[in-house]
Amino acid sequence: MSAADRIEKLRHEIREHDRRYYVDATPSISDREYDRLLDELKSLEAEHPELLTNDSPTQRVAGTPIDGFETVAHARPMYSIDNSYAADELHKWADRLPPEVDRFLIDPKIDGVAISLRYEEGHLVLAATRGDGQQGDDVTQNARTIRSIPLSLDVSSTPPPAVLEVRGEVYCPWQVFQKWNEELEEEGQQQLANPRNATAGLLKRHDTTIVAKRRLEFCVHGRGELDGVTATSVTEFYEQVAEWGLPTNPYARTASSIDEVLEVIDAFDTTRHTLPYAVDGMVVKVDQFDLQDELGFTSRFPRWCIAYKYAAEQATTKLLEIQWQVGKTGKLTPRAKLEPVFVAGTTVQHATLHNMGEVLGKDVHIGDTVILEKAGEIIPQVVEVVKSERPKTAEPAVAPECCPECGGSISIEYDKRRVHDIESWEARVERERKRAEKNSEEPADIPKPDPLSGLDESARYCMNPECPAQFRERLAHFAGRGQMDIDGMGIKVIEQLMEADLVKTIGDVFRLHERRDDVLALERMGTRKAENLFAAIDASKQRGLARTLASLGIRHVGSTASRILAEHYRTIDGLLEASEEEIATFKIGENESGIGPEIARSIHTFLHSSTGAAVIAELREVGVSLEMPEAETSGSAGTSLAGKSLVVTGTLTKYSRKEIEELIVQHGGKASSSVSKSTSYLVAGENAGSKLDKANSLGVPVLSEADFEKLITE
Repeated sequence: MSAADRIEKLRHEIREHDRRYYVDATPSISDREYDRLLDELKSLEAEHPELLTNDSPTQRVAGTPIDGFETVAHARPMYSIDNSYAADELHKWADRLPPEVDRFLIDPKIDGVAISLRYEEGHLVLAATRGDGQQGDDVTQNARTIRSIPLSLDVSSTPPPAVLEVRGEVYCPWQVFQKWNEELEEEGQQQLANPRNATAGLLKRHDTTIVAKRRLEFCVHGRGELDGVTATSVTEFYEQVAEWGLPTNPYARTASSIDEVLEVIDAFDTTRHTLPYAVDGMVVKVDQFDLQDELGFTSRFPRWCIAYKYAAEQATTKLLEIQWQVGKTGKLTPRAKLEPVFVAGTTVQHATLHNMGEVLGKDVHIGDTVILEKAGEIIPQVVEVVKSERPKTAEPAVAPECCPECGGSISIEYDKRRVHDIESWEARVERERKRAEKNSEEPADIPKPDPLSGLDESARYCMNPECPAQFRERLAHFAGRGQMDIDGMGIKVIEQLMEADLVKTIGDVFRLHERRDDVLALERMGTRKAENLFAAIDASKQRGLARTLASLGIRHVGSTASRILAEHYRTIDGLLEASEEEIATFKIGENESGIGPEIARSIHTFLHSSTGAAVIAELREVGVSLEMPEAETSGSAGTSLAGKSLVVTGTLTKYSRKEIEELIVQHGGKASSSVSKSTSYLVAGENAGSKLDKANSLGVPVLSEADFEKLITE
């Protein structure tokens, strides 16, 4: 057999195995055997480069990193889907449909990232994210690494259409996600919150070899532009694309009424927990394409489609211990240690208890049986105690009287509303006393609110500025993503650096290169890893004043406040010269003044404390920039938002929230965190929630991502 024939035979075999694995779900060879075929093909193509084709299975991974992601327009808009959470909401949706609708298709709603795949004459030519629905990012090179996405369609039984654009979900299977998190934990890196976030981040990576390593998968759930496709319904469309080698969901079902739809949804509620990927609901569609086209779209959603979201999954387990964790600001947070329990696709051993007020309010005892819930199917939390199963040996929760890490003294904060009620009562009593005294009367009796108790407790703080746990968490925050971005300095590396006495202050981070041999002696720290760490540390010196302030973990001072302060004062010296009152009240825009007394007090107190002064002095000494770079100046990209205050909320698609906030500042505006009468615009993504409701009630204009882009380019 000639090399050309063998190459063609191998390509055919590999494509057939891809189809059996991803489309038919009937794999016939092991991963090792598959890899052997792929390796042989790679070897032959290397020997005969003239025989290499773009759609060969070996060409899934690009040879060079991607420089950036080009924005591309969708041939047909790529809309989001409206959500429902109860049977009556589904009935109301169905009541708005025309009487001709007599068939529905119900699809599992895989929790991943929506993309569009475009095939022309059977070959993959474009993969794009949803973006703002009108245009998205070209992620073709990354999509090519996903083995369930065919680079060319299987045309052995059906000729390819001129244009086939499918919409579908790229997702990270549970097994891949868990292994990925285990690797991150071993490396001391921050773990991923959920498979959807992991997938979204991976699709925007510039190195396709990293994307290929994670074994993402794809499933078709809709159509875009079509030319030469004869299907007249979703059901027929799924059958057709499966023949071409594209995977569809085997759990898709049809129904002829909403009552039947609800039966399918209820039945699947049990099945979804056994699947190898995250599912957070079911998508209900009008099956017939002509009726879909007749119904059309609103400005945001298709009228012929709706998602039914399942309630957050709960599980019952035993609470073994309450552990107190110390955060970067010294805040002590209670965490429940649990008997391992499987919930929403992961094994959970810990859950948040928020604060002592919640612990007492829920009457949590050590040894209790508790109901665990993954809020948004992401963060585990204890929602209820099963008191009927409380053993006699159960022990009441006790709050620490000193820091569990350093033994330092603690301070207690109480619910602000309750504190305000008591202070207001005291003020009223004093006013009444003075009035009565002036009129020679007995003061009126003003009912006294209940005194503060443990139920009102909102937080405990370690007051020791030298607490090693606080420093560890502050350093992790300082080096983290969105702060100084020191890649390679995860919590495990930080712990090793502290144990080896290599880092005792933040300034020591920037002197690590002077102790190169000691750094190399750390566990699992090779030469290449150390050099990458040193390079990342050096690069972080130029992050600028705003990010440096935000990275210091000053209480109440996040990225928005830091940017406002940096914009106004320009340098750390300008900020140091300002009084607390000036910081609290300086004018920000036409309708807003000051960042408020709480933030002002916090930043002023820190900067003028011995601890803060030492940090600033060290940062100066090691060459960290404490000025606002010109590139980050408000209005550096234009003044279309000058004097405007914008709030960003909801799940965004094209941008991250941080990216939108940076664009707001660069175009002269102010990025705020809460909606008020002075808010100029609310930029709202999916699941916008209470901020959207408040904006509507106040008459604040609401922008989509596309509207926002138009606004800043005007």
